[in-house]
Amino acid sequence: MDPRATLEIVDALTVRQLSDATNLVFEYMAATLDEVGWPVPARPSELPEDWRREVDDLAAFYPPPGTFLVAYRRQRPIGGVGMQAREPGTAEVKHLYVRPGERGGIGRLLMAQLHRQAATGGIRRLVLDVLTSRTHVIDLYRRLGYTDTEPYTVVPVPVIFMELLLR
Repeated sequence: MDPRATLEIVDALTVRQLSDATNLVFEYMAATLDEVGWPVPARPSELPEDWRREVDDLAAFYPPPGTFLVAYRRQRPIGGVGMQAREPGTAEVKHLYVRPGERGGIGRLLMAQLHRQAATGGIRRLVLDVLTSRTHVIDLYRRLGYTDTEPYTVVPVPVIFMELLLR
């Protein structure tokens, strides 16, 4: 099936789809905690404090030019990705996640939309970190033009840092 069939990508912060975005971020966080061997929360209130603050108020965590995009298929949220502004002209890609039954091209489409919004919002450099165990995601980022870069934050698990310079 063509991943674009019946797919709609929206900015959850501007169309007020915050509950869908919040659920996707929580799913991503729970999967990440499971993958690194930490306790898996059953609900957002059980997340580590820093992560809980994000889930509690996505709009505050992704102020303009930041965003959180949600992909819908037949009005059902299937994936999302965030962009958090850092220093002027730079933003961090956060939480690219597609529900397991929907994978196969949706992440690429979400990233393409994120890149367009970043460029429109004056972002010239995107940075991200990704668990070293997520080789399929690292491969996706490399195909999208991301290259390895220096760490921009401290992360307590094995990650690589990547960047993309936008035109």
